[in-house]
Amino acid sequence: MRMIDSTEYHYVEGEKKDKKLRVYALSTCAFCEKAMRYLEAHGLAYEYMFLDRVPIENKRTMKGELKEQFGNIPVFPLLVIDGQEMLSGFTEERWAEVLGLGA
Repeated sequence: MRMIDSTEYHYVEGEKKDKKLRVYALSTCAFCEKAMRYLEAHGLAYEYMFLDRVPIENKRTMKGELKEQFGNIPVFPLLVIDGQEMLSGFTEERWAEVLGLGA
């Protein structure tokens, strides 16, 4: 089993649970915080992990697993949708489009 799948995540309740949303963020990242507030403001349930708060060995392994699955990981936050699609960085218009929220 991949470490990324067996690690504990924090869960945020939301009314909309039709997609499994997973956010990989940094605890000190303003864009990460804004992205998570955006999901909450739209009533989306999601789980998240602050990668800067896991042991360095685990972080390297997890980033490697994400890179293997999705390719390059240039910018946080990372939003993984249903384990199939990843958005890198927070751009409200792009997230709205992919999540079907409208701008």
